Amino acid sequence: MRCQKGFTMVELLVSIGIFTVIMAGMFAFLWGASLHWQTGQNMADINENARLGLNRMTREIKQSSEITEASTSQVQFDVNFGTYDETVTYGFTPGYGGEPGTLWRESSLESGQQLILMDNVDSVTFEYFGNDYRCDEDQNGTVTYSEVTACDIDSASIIARVDIALSMRADSSPTKVFLGQAWLRNRVVQ
Repeated sequence: MRCQKGFTMVELLVSIGIFTVIMAGMFAFLWGASLHWQTGQNMADINENARLGLNRMTREIKQSSEITEASTSQVQFDVNFGTYDETVTYGFTPGYGGEPGTLWRESSLESGQQLILMDNVDSVTFEYFGNDYRCDEDQNGTVTYSEVTACDIDSASIIARVDIALSMRADSSPTKVFLGQAWLRNRVVQ
């Protein structure tokens, strides 16, 4: 009997099985690395969008002359950026069915058009504080908005600080909270 060179069927099947197991492990590793990279990219995008949005809001609120309307989900203020007087409004529109919503900006100079400032926003909370300590009912050194509105003084003219809490997420990424604070520099005192 002559000896033929080559692989037997059993050897071939064993090598294909080993190759399949190795390739399945490599695929699982690469899939996990891809998902991890995507999550990291989503978090980087959220951080960048939140930073830019909070910087814009706090910068514009700092330049305002007074807060004209104040609620926990919306703030409206009068401002002059050097050319024209305008009224700027920032607000939050929640998403549908538990989905994230949007943070928008509206200017009186842009005929009521809402500019979407950020997507993937779970919530935005505006909190207002005054600096007229005659309104500090509980004498704790902080004049809250409820104390400002209960005071006999015009509440819009004594709001001195706006705190912004922004909660964002993208896809399956965890929710991240960002905080901003704006002291009104050009506030009108009556």
